[in-house]
Amino acid sequence: MNFDIDRQTLNDLAIFPNNNSRQSIFSLFNHTHTIGGNEVLQDMFNKPLTDPVQIKERLEAFLYIEEHRIKISLDRNDYDFAEFYLKKHYNAKPFSVITRFLEKIIYAFKFNDNDYYVIQTGVESMLSILESLINYAGALKGDLPKKIEGFRTTILNAFRAEELIWLKQLIKKPDLSAADIAKADHFFRQLAYKQMKDLLNIAYQLDVYQSVIISGRSLGFTFPVIDEDDETCLAAEGLFHPFITGARSNDVAFSPSKNVCFITGTNMSGKSSLLKSIGIAVYLSQLGFPVPAKSMRSSGFKGLITTINLADDVEQGHSHFYKEVLRVKHVAEKLNTSKDIFVIFDELFRGTNVKDAYDASLAIIAAFAEVKTSFFVVSTHIVEVAHELSSIENINFRYMETIFEDTNPVNSYKLKAGITEERLGMWIVKHEGILEIIKNSLKS
Repeated sequence: MNFDIDRQTLNDLAIFPNNNSRQSIFSLFNHTHTIGGNEVLQDMFNKPLTDPVQIKERLEAFLYIEEHRIKISLDRNDYDFAEFYLKKHYNAKPFSVITRFLEKIIYAFKFNDNDYYVIQTGVESMLSILESLINYAGALKGDLPKKIEGFRTTILNAFRAEELIWLKQLIKKPDLSAADIAKADHFFRQLAYKQMKDLLNIAYQLDVYQSVIISGRSLGFTFPVIDEDDETCLAAEGLFHPFITGARSNDVAFSPSKNVCFITGTNMSGKSSLLKSIGIAVYLSQLGFPVPAKSMRSSGFKGLITTINLADDVEQGHSHFYKEVLRVKHVAEKLNTSKDIFVIFDELFRGTNVKDAYDASLAIIAAFAEVKTSFFVVSTHIVEVAHELSSIENINFRYMETIFEDTNPVNSYKLKAGITEERLGMWIVKHEGILEIIKNSLKS
């Protein structure tokens, strides 16, 4: 089952580079050594997991590697050339014929200096890669997680015993003869091509695992805990936005009995950043990757839908409000076909007048509260909606704190329990002296 996510959500959270953000979550982890590793990382990012068992298996592999600090040596030049070498196709001659005439081997290899160089360097690269994989498999110890055990088994079972002995002998040999190169070339590209591709793929996955661990550690992220219980849950402590230097952290929690988080707060109080940090943490936890939090526990989700940076659709003539309505309809349709969806709306119905926004927000949020199989985060500046919904027990009311010091507003960027009464609209208008400017214009 594919994780349900769309382009709007990916752009809202800056998962990949886009026009709205110069930074991306992908770039935070994109420190692989090999091209193949980079492609595996992209594939993981494009395919978040939905099965808690699979997420836990990936997490267990990460945690094992992090704890035991067992690394595989990755030389990008070796892997780049090995891929190039394996893709090159020559008219292969039966090895039994070649070995009878050493002079014919040399002639066959050196009929073109470039071809000979590709074969020789390709064989040497493959042997170097094999050595690092065999050494890695031999260094593994203790109770191995399922995924790591699978890597080890594939490496050690890729060749028959006699083949493995012969390859190890070649690896240790300081200078390969033409006969050695011919035999190895025939073996790598004719007899064991699939095994070699499988081994390269394992190396690329290990490249990703090592890169993610190092990146997560440097960013101050932590690996989430995934529950396999039937009851959906999410709890994060010390959650922060990874793009904000010195970001303040907050705690959030969801359960079927508190499946809606209703956030109020003034402009610039940090509501949007908080919502993005929640979405990013949910997305990364579905990858089995470390998340921007001190700790996080989640049951896992089947989809993630956000509406944060919603633009007007000029080409189709859709207003901002109509786009919001279509977005809510999209969520409603998803809720009809699946459960365990995490939904985030920032400033719901900001594109219409206050009366329509009030009525629509009231109706939609009350309806969301009835869907106990999914979680919702909704922010708004219309405080009256929160008060009207205060009797609904499974709505968790929170606000981003703003306090006044010497008549000036100060944002703590901390999430507090309750509903805020602070409003900054008129304060900003007065602070900027707009009314005075208008009055002065009348005198000129």
